[in-house]
Amino acid sequence: MMKTKNISLIVFFALAFYQWAFAQGGFQNASEDCKNNYSIFYELYKTRNYVEAFEGWKYTFDNCKEMTKNIYIYGPTIVKAKIDAEKDQAKKRELTQLLYRIYDDRNKYFPEKEGYVIGLKAMDMMTYEPESEMETVFNTFQKALELETFEHSAAFFNNYFIMVIRMYQKDSKKFGLDKVFETFNLISEALEKNNNNYNRQIEEIQQKIDLNQATDKDLKTKERLEKELENYTKVETNIELQIAKIATCDRLTVLYNDETFNANKNDINWLRRAAKLLQKERENEDGERESCITLPIFLKIANELNKLEPSATSSRSLGKIALYNKDYNLAFESFKKAAELEADPVKRADDWRRAGEAMLRKGQLEAAKAAALKSIQINSKSGEGYILLAQVYAAAEGVCGNNVFEKKAVYWAAIDKLRAAINTDPNVANKARKLIAEYSRRLPDKGISFQFNWKQGDKYTIGCWINETITVDFDIK
Repeated sequence: MMKTKNISLIVFFALAFYQWAFAQGGFQNASEDCKNNYSIFYELYKTRNYVEAFEGWKYTFDNCKEMTKNIYIYGPTIVKAKIDAEKDQAKKRELTQLLYRIYDDRNKYFPEKEGYVIGLKAMDMMTYEPESEMETVFNTFQKALELETFEHSAAFFNNYFIMVIRMYQKDSKKFGLDKVFETFNLISEALEKNNNNYNRQIEEIQQKIDLNQATDKDLKTKERLEKELENYTKVETNIELQIAKIATCDRLTVLYNDETFNANKNDINWLRRAAKLLQKERENEDGERESCITLPIFLKIANELNKLEPSATSSRSLGKIALYNKDYNLAFESFKKAAELEADPVKRADDWRRAGEAMLRKGQLEAAKAAALKSIQINSKSGEGYILLAQVYAAAEGVCGNNVFEKKAVYWAAIDKLRAAINTDPNVANKARKLIAEYSRRLPDKGISFQFNWKQGDKYTIGCWINETITVDFDIK
């Protein structure tokens, strides 16, 4: 009885859909069988009965090729559900080939997004093709990127680079480092362009929000864009972690040296990619972050790039060299300029952090604090800005106050910022805890503090440019 009731409901909704669909241009020339099968499988699709929708969908796929693009949009979900439900391996393989034909036919009959569709096919091939077909899968990714460089999902770029690493690990002679780096550069540029595009759209909507002019549609769009941006950012982080294991300075010198520089010094793309790879930071065996900016070739590349194309990337490159060479004024100005030119708020916040680091090293603590606060304001999810602010406060020992207690109270302010860093960003927790242990040993002595009438739990406001209120605590661990 229940099954009969469900079928009746499907038929009811199918008839209602049929009346709507008939009014649509794409359905007017279709046969009655095409319309009926489409409307029935569509209702089953909407209720996630994908396996049950297969027969109706298959009829439209075989017989109604040009009726609607939805046949090809909904088809992969239906066929993949059928593959997962099938036990017979031969039939699974037949269904897999059918899955691939969906993408081929979509490009044949609705070819407006050919590269994007091939990218969808590549991701499914990555799931269903055996290891022996790795090169075929990679070539499909490659074709998708060649046809459309930017119009792909974050998942596409992530899976593409996974295939790049697999190709390199399988046969590093046939698929060498030059191909790994070339593909990494293409992917990272696509991610950067998409990130910048999303960030600009989000900023435009945020301006409307600040002016109380945003609509409900604007708010929903902003939420969607932020989710997409988060996905792209995760992928960017993932592929950078993978490339860091491969892009050692020794390996990069094979690609970037005086000979290759002279051959490519007028090629903006080559210079831009070289600068990004050489200045990319990675952790060494001691857990410290390092890059290849100390290589002599990096200075040549950075200067030439900045001359031909002043940008956030070129300014950032010069800033890193200046910081390494202890030219702190140039470093500050370069990172400030990079921040002004950068669309990505995460990178912009990091530029301000580095500008603050330059001022900290020079001893201009007020300027360093201002830069750290800008970094925190731009990217409140990162703990690096709080760590810099803590280091600035720690460096101010003896600057503010009239006695030993007041001059050392800055360490409580520093520890407060380090705790904020831990609460904000788990990635910096170990670094912050080490500094807390170090700074807690420098706190004012309990006995001496008591002589100045300060005891456990008291509140004290540090004066001058620091202007922070701390809680006296001698038991920090």
